[in-house]
Amino acid sequence: MSSVSLSAFAIIPLLFVSGRATSADAQAENVEMRIEHAVESLASRTDADSLAAAGLLNLVKVPDRSLRLIEQATADAPQRTDLVWLQIRFCQAEPACDPGPMEEHLRSLDANNGAGWMGVLTRADKANDEQAKSAALAAISRSERMDIYWTTLVARLSRAAAKTESVSLAEAEVAVIGMLAARAIPAYQALSNACKGERLERDNGVEVCRGIANALQHGDTYVTEMIGVAIAKRVWPESSPQWQEAMEAQRSWEYRADFLRESDAWNAAHTDEYLTLCAQNRREQDVYEAELIATGRNADPARN
Repeated sequence: MSSVSLSAFAIIPLLFVSGRATSADAQAENVEMRIEHAVESLASRTDADSLAAAGLLNLVKVPDRSLRLIEQATADAPQRTDLVWLQIRFCQAEPACDPGPMEEHLRSLDANNGAGWMGVLTRADKANDEQAKSAALAAISRSERMDIYWTTLVARLSRAAAKTESVSLAEAEVAVIGMLAARAIPAYQALSNACKGERLERDNGVEVCRGIANALQHGDTYVTEMIGVAIAKRVWPESSPQWQEAMEAQRSWEYRADFLRESDAWNAAHTDEYLTLCAQNRREQDVYEAELIATGRNADPARN
């Protein structure tokens, strides 16, 4: 995961992360107040990015209003897969909301993305519905990737928030990333648990989990990819190319993780460039690689 989003995985959304964090209560309150002003400005606009940013940044304060705002955003741009995913994640957190039609819509827009089946899997797992769980796992295994549209959401919603002029571009980026980290990333526990132990001894269990590992490893965040790596190492023999590929991905992340602080510093000084990289790259991993190159670091551990 890129430096900022990795730090933001457990962020209190309205505070700065890593090197940009502040412990001054007055300054934190000032940032929070300005974000609230940005939310009101965004909510009064009619474009999809502004409405989605308002919904995201308002989530802690008024969750049901946030869902209404993201519904308005997807109504304005119904073909935007990133916004449909965000709507799904908002809906899944509200007991009275049925995410099923939204998930079907995402699958129709992006059939090769296994994320459209995550809600089905999670609900089946909670209900101990083995038939529905197996069907969802099989569908994910046939997917090419597991995308949550991370870089697109970061780029578009951060810039939308900054256009209000209530917050700086850097403040908008940190707030957006913090809320996305808390809401946009699904819980992968049911998926990971399904690919271990007794299920791997069932007919076709290993093959299904190999497909799941492949989809996760081609996902657009480091969190997703590393879960795929963990599953791949369970379901492929050490002598296989797939196991070796998983180990290479793991080594690459471990190497790059050593430079998180430097990447944070670069991001703080080059927020506009970082968001441009997000807009240009589907995967967070590729954005982070570009950041390392920009800081003068070797992004490939094999070349050390």
